[in-house]
Amino acid sequence: MNETLKKYITAVSAALFLVVAGSGLAMFFGVGEDLVKEMHEWLAVLFVVAIGLHIVRNWGGMMTYIRRRTIVVPVALAGLAAAAFIVPAALSGHENPMPILFQSLQKANLDDLGRVLDMAPESMANVLEQKGFVVGSTDLSISEIAAESGRPPMAALMTVLQAKRQ
Repeated sequence: MNETLKKYITAVSAALFLVVAGSGLAMFFGVGEDLVKEMHEWLAVLFVVAIGLHIVRNWGGMMTYIRRRTIVVPVALAGLAAAAFIVPAALSGHENPMPILFQSLQKANLDDLGRVLDMAPESMANVLEQKGFVVGSTDLSISEIAAESGRPPMAALMTVLQAKRQ
């Protein structure tokens, strides 16, 4: 293993842990998910790589955990916790309906979305324009408005939904 990598892998792992944990907690509590979700996912991949390298770097210590069986209980608990979420979802036979719902909302024009959300289309257009979106007409869909503005459709939809909450 490269000496520089040996020197910094623990610090890199710790730094990525802090960022991924912080952004994960923010998303869990519904704070700024649209701001951190993509960053969280990509840095989580880097975190997995960093932890893998950290384990390789500290393989002697890992072997001690394995020989003493210290690692058995934490691995079993983590596996049970994962199974508690995965098994019921797999047995239900249903996929998460939220992506389909959000895609449908993004395809709706402001007039139709206004009826669903009980908001005036002009009010939604004003909110979107205040946030920098280009709204040519309330006949346009959220996806079309987002594309015209060079922004993701989810950002436009979340802007409208946030206005609805206030």
